[in-house]
Amino acid sequence: MGVLPRPTAASHAIVLRTWPTGETSVLASLLTADHGYVKVIAKGARGERSVLRPLVRPGRLVDVEFSLRPDRELQYLKGGQILEDAADQPLDLERTAYLLAAVDIVDRCRPGDERDLGLFDLCRRFRRVLSSSASGSGASQFYAFEMGLLNLHGMTPELEFCAQCGEPDAVDDRGLRFCAASGGLICRRCVATGAGAAGRPLDRDSLAALRRLAADTFDADPDIDGDRLRRREIGILLHRFMTYHVPMYRLPAALDLLRKRRTDDPRAAARESEAR
Repeated sequence: MGVLPRPTAASHAIVLRTWPTGETSVLASLLTADHGYVKVIAKGARGERSVLRPLVRPGRLVDVEFSLRPDRELQYLKGGQILEDAADQPLDLERTAYLLAAVDIVDRCRPGDERDLGLFDLCRRFRRVLSSSASGSGASQFYAFEMGLLNLHGMTPELEFCAQCGEPDAVDDRGLRFCAASGGLICRRCVATGAGAAGRPLDRDSLAALRRLAADTFDADPDIDGDRLRRREIGILLHRFMTYHVPMYRLPAALDLLRKRRTDDPRAAARESEAR
């Protein structure tokens, strides 16, 4: 009696996370272009000569073949090839940290269903623009990635109208706040009534930067990349918004390491202390 062949699939994929299992194998979570989120086991991939070992490194874009059985949560990685590797690109420490932070967020905060396919495209474009960036820290690209992820979740912050009263507010108005709990921008009139008290003051330059990030995905904003304090402020606003609205979100460890490095720099620490 013949043996029925096991169903298999092939797809481009971004490696999100890996962890060891057993004595020599590796579990990996993949975001694929054709099948969304897939978790695989790479048998023997911790061996130095394993052909699967290069395919399970976080951040890599790979073309992989794996089993595809709907009744199984864990599929078998069969083979493939590396398409793009961050190690081959001229990424500095900060941009490498942003790449690892992005795949960490995606692994825990995927929107699910067919939106995962849109998420693959977002991640692939983020990898490419990050590696092709000739200057800057890559902060604006990472913030644009976060905006894109929020959009896929249907949770983009309100930046054109007051999230409390629904009225538009002038870009150059004073007394604005950004409140994650309220959903975004809070106008001066609502702030005067006590709304948005849990938010942060929002100056017009930061509001303009947020609007550019939301409107022009991966269009580098030198005003953010070149201004450490503004970059930090935008990062805080997006972090608070995602913490409040995106299930399972937490600050990625890669960004926490960057924050620690900056704190260890006395001059950077002094500048950030003045901004508080």
